[in-house]
Amino acid sequence: MPVAHCVSSMAGIILDFDDGFCRLVQRRPDQLIGISYKAITAPADLSRSSKMLTGLIDKAAPTHLRKAYVRPDGSLIKADLLVSKFGDEGRLITTLSWIDGRQEPSPSRLWKAALRVKHVYDARLIELGKDLFSDHVGLILLYMYLAEAEGRVVTASQVAKLINLPEQSMDRWVKALVHRGLVEIPVSNLGYIQLSQDGIIRLERLFFATLAPEPLAVA
Repeated sequence: MPVAHCVSSMAGIILDFDDGFCRLVQRRPDQLIGISYKAITAPADLSRSSKMLTGLIDKAAPTHLRKAYVRPDGSLIKADLLVSKFGDEGRLITTLSWIDGRQEPSPSRLWKAALRVKHVYDARLIELGKDLFSDHVGLILLYMYLAEAEGRVVTASQVAKLINLPEQSMDRWVKALVHRGLVEIPVSNLGYIQLSQDGIIRLERLFFATLAPEPLAVA
């Protein structure tokens, strides 16, 4: 997986970068210095990028974001970003990674992959039984992803009922997932839960692996 680095101002003006960034967006250095990130960001991701910029805090842990860049030929390339703010001048340091040479799976394909994973979960429960197979965290995240992909909002109580998990246990898992940055609780706090941007990115990587399985590196 290729990796690139970029330095920009808090206003999103590109100040410096490496060769990897040029390869990612397929532009020459003189076409990138001094331009705004908006000039190369896919229109659908501009609002999310702007919110990320305003939410950064000095020396905070890197903020995760997935967005698409527009290449000169009009094609889109999606990349995962880790963005941190450093220094008194508010410089943004971004590390980017992406999958080169592959077509990014569409939301429809990822949704179908999630349904396939759910089917495997259901089959395991039937064939192995709950006493031999249980993965509460996986099921919670899976049902939350399916709900968001289908345009539904869900509460922790609703998810608990779907997977036959006591609400007290559900509350503990939700707290753990929020702590890990995979789940967020909306400000309204009416019992609704939703995946964080990082949670969506990680789940979609798992679903993509079911579409294009490859040997995994073992540390």
